Amino acid sequence: MSENTLILERKIGAAEAYLMLATTIFLWALGVVIARAVHEDIPLIGLSFWRWIIASLILLPFVWRELREKSTLVRESMKVLSGLGFLMVGSGTLLFYSLNYTTVINATLVNATQPVVTAFLAWVFLRDRLIGIQIVGVVSAVLGVGIMVTKANLDVILNFGFNKGDLLVMLATLGYAFYAINLRKLPKQLGPFTALFIILMAGSFFLLPFYLVETVYFKPVHLSFKVIGAVLVLAVFVSILSMSMWNSANRVVGPGRAAVFVNLMPVYGTFLATTFLGEELFYFHILGAFFVCAGILMVVRKRTGS
Repeated sequence: MSENTLILERKIGAAEAYLMLATTIFLWALGVVIARAVHEDIPLIGLSFWRWIIASLILLPFVWRELREKSTLVRESMKVLSGLGFLMVGSGTLLFYSLNYTTVINATLVNATQPVVTAFLAWVFLRDRLIGIQIVGVVSAVLGVGIMVTKANLDVILNFGFNKGDLLVMLATLGYAFYAINLRKLPKQLGPFTALFIILMAGSFFLLPFYLVETVYFKPVHLSFKVIGAVLVLAVFVSILSMSMWNSANRVVGPGRAAVFVNLMPVYGTFLATTFLGEELFYFHILGAFFVCAGILMVVRKRTGS
């Protein structure tokens, strides 16, 4: 088996690419809902650890040949790949762990600011140009997140009464954004799924000590049908399948237009959370979402020239 088996090599049109992007974001939102649904039964650091490990093992047969053929390149690129692994797996784990304290609706709404945060970090660290409307978009998105995490209540700010789960989501979003701006450092000679395999394995290595501490001092992962089901869905659908569709669609429509679809995450998340978890939608969610979505559209629209 070759890596090409995993990648959608046939030529796809724009309409199909947009459908793949919409499906990808749905899978990401589904992963957050699953983590929230099982957080009382399955420790979420353990769930994250086994999600990444199983995804890596599934990828291994497809990338083994390239790993051997390009072993020198892999060794030379380990610093970059390890850093990306720390950011990707660390951010994913923070997002899952935050669900011990916050709701799916809050988590997906805050996480939807990722395109804006990425654009801002690219401006700060890479000197990517931000024009006037993009700066307004960044401010709008930050305002939207502020409304949501404070529940539109000034007392939360005055008394520092922030929900720590929301703060963890913000940190996870920052990590995802740093991951995005550093993706350009990946060696082009290395296949995308070979790189993904190494990134996941390196990230799992960084996560291992936290998993062991959680297992010994807090709560171990007990093998059950629920655990196996959650891990397999997260590994196969949320990790591998969604990444395959995201990468393939990005090549067709471009990363800027693809980023717009992140707006769908709180839409999917809210629908799934209210339907299956009984979460409530409040006015500050809607108000905050308005500013977040407006900010993302202002940033991405100008970046794509649409």
